[in-house]
Amino acid sequence: MYFVCVRVENSEFYLGIETSGLSGSVAVYCPGQQITQIELSQQGRKHAQTLVIEVKNILQQLNITAHQINGVGVSRGPGSFTGLRIGITFAKTFGYVTGCPVLGIDTFEAIALNSPPEIKETWVISNAQRGDLFVGKYLKTSDRHWQNCSEIGLRSIAEFGNSLQSSDTVSGPGITLLPENLPSAPRLLETEFRTPHAAEVAEITARTLQKNTENHSPRNEVWDLTPFYLRKSAAEEKWDAQQKS
Repeated sequence: MYFVCVRVENSEFYLGIETSGLSGSVAVYCPGQQITQIELSQQGRKHAQTLVIEVKNILQQLNITAHQINGVGVSRGPGSFTGLRIGITFAKTFGYVTGCPVLGIDTFEAIALNSPPEIKETWVISNAQRGDLFVGKYLKTSDRHWQNCSEIGLRSIAEFGNSLQSSDTVSGPGITLLPENLPSAPRLLETEFRTPHAAEVAEITARTLQKNTENHSPRNEVWDLTPFYLRKSAAEEKWDAQQKS
């Protein structure tokens, strides 16, 4: 997916990184203009091998350098353990080298931001493995602004599916795990609205950093940003069990 960002004098550029799932993307956002986004190659799902190359490509496409980026935002989860680590490591390295601030962006907020204009409230879900879902609920507070209105948690696929009402809207990659015949008939958003994109990550990053600047409260997570994990990976849980035994 490509959008054209027309460079003008004194433009601000914000880099977005999204590697929380099977697919990934990078984007540069210019406030008040359109967004340039490049999808990461899914060959072998090796984000680590394509991320650096595609960021270089997108900067060259816009004819800007890494030092002209005003801030970098990275999807922090929930999501793939490996994908989140790769994206966050890259973002922190980029911020350290260039000196620009780094922010971790709620992956589910980025998904909610991709909702159709008429949607005002939505559940966002993704695969938590072992028969569970990561679940969060988001409310549209104004145009292009969403906020979490319930703490993200773990729920079983069956329990969450049975709890849905006909008035509910559901988004996120976890929709594919829901039973086909739900007791109610909630609105399940179409595939193009369910996936997090770097474009939304970059947009949220720009808005957050600009607001912090206006409030004279600079924010930079280059040193302490970590992935948002609700529980350990299966490999880590297996290791812990072996140590206890």
